[in-house]
Amino acid sequence: MFIQGNLSATNLTRPAHYPTDHFEIQALNPGSFELRLIFDYPNEYQVDLLTKSSDSSAPGNSTTYYLSGGAFELDLNAMFNARPDIPATVIPSVSPWDSFVEWIGKFGQAFPLWVKALYFALGLQFFGVGGLWIARESKRKETTAQRLDLGDKAYLWLDVIYKFLVVSFAAIVAIMGGELLLLFVLRFMFLASLDLLSLWDLFVVGFAVGAIIIVYLIRFTFEKAFDLKPVEDE
Repeated sequence: MFIQGNLSATNLTRPAHYPTDHFEIQALNPGSFELRLIFDYPNEYQVDLLTKSSDSSAPGNSTTYYLSGGAFELDLNAMFNARPDIPATVIPSVSPWDSFVEWIGKFGQAFPLWVKALYFALGLQFFGVGGLWIARESKRKETTAQRLDLGDKAYLWLDVIYKFLVVSFAAIVAIMGGELLLLFVLRFMFLASLDLLSLWDLFVVGFAVGAIIIVYLIRFTFEKAFDLKPVEDE
């Protein structure tokens, strides 16, 4: 082997005898080296060339040459560079609002698409009609001594939300129960088996029941604490 370069800034493998089947060169400073390696073996053999960094986390590169036998000369031009200084990664701080938005996104993934569509459709109807109804009642009460204050409007909105949740729960149970009834009838009366997407989801049912209970308790508290009552149409 022949090596040209600043050998004082390298660590070299010093074999006890030549020829040898292993050689390693390690550069301590940046620099360029020219290496000429000569191999010779009468039978089949392979030459493995491995380059790696002093940084254990950096990936290494390897090349393998397969030879049927005889002499083989490998000329290398090796350039050793200093490891670049990697600036410390600044992890952006996560605000509570970002965490809340991320939690809402993950929470929404627990609901099937048809449940989201059902809540969206019923929500548009209830909140649209409910908002118009509350606005009409507020305008009508302005002509009388019983004007609707902020507490009355909050109670009316709670009443709209409560009815929306009750109707949504009834629709979800009806759809899930309808699918189970359809499968039961087809299987045990007509001996037919259908591979339908299961709509039954205990989490969705539990969430709907929990939301109804929470809104009902808040509504009940408003009613008892502030003596609020639903507005009766004349």
